[in-house]
Amino acid sequence: MSVNLKFGTDGEPSIVAEGSYLWDAARRVGMRLPAECGGTGQCDTCAVVVNEGMNLLSPLTEAERKHLNAERLAMNERLACQVKIERAGDLTVTPVPVLERDETTEETVDDFRRNFRKLSLDKKFRALAEFEVVTAYQALNAIAGVPSYIGGKIVEVLAGRGRTLDARERDARRPADHEANVTDANVNTDEAFNK
Repeated sequence: MSVNLKFGTDGEPSIVAEGSYLWDAARRVGMRLPAECGGTGQCDTCAVVVNEGMNLLSPLTEAERKHLNAERLAMNERLACQVKIERAGDLTVTPVPVLERDETTEETVDDFRRNFRKLSLDKKFRALAEFEVVTAYQALNAIAGVPSYIGGKIVEVLAGRGRTLDARERDARRPADHEANVTDANVNTDEAFNK
């Protein structure tokens, strides 16, 4: 059996398979529903209003109860990634407008870009300077959050590396005669201890 799925009251119906999740069915018919969480039920960005065919759908999931309040559920909202089309029939849904659901990161970035383009050059420079300050502050906080023993270990490794480089540098500056004398002195010292 098949389902006649229609997006909005003016949309053309498309046939989708019974047993499909609404989010997947929408993608198959070319309707792109946002899903900040990638369709895992961790957000409400794929919310739709079921205009017709609520009886064709699976019962509410815990994710839907968590992300849709009682008022939204009463308005027949469902999360497209969580609802399964269980029976054949006519199903009409409408995506929930951005104003009534969380905005996706992509939508936020698009809004930011649009607003940034409208700024004067002077305001753009001020905004960029502010972003740099915020980024530097967050980087310093992240560095300060590193446990001190890790910082100590890093210092120890760097100090050891520095001592090794210093010793190599000293050895490279010594005349070849001294290297032989140092070896002879070590041999003489060893012989003295063995007696």
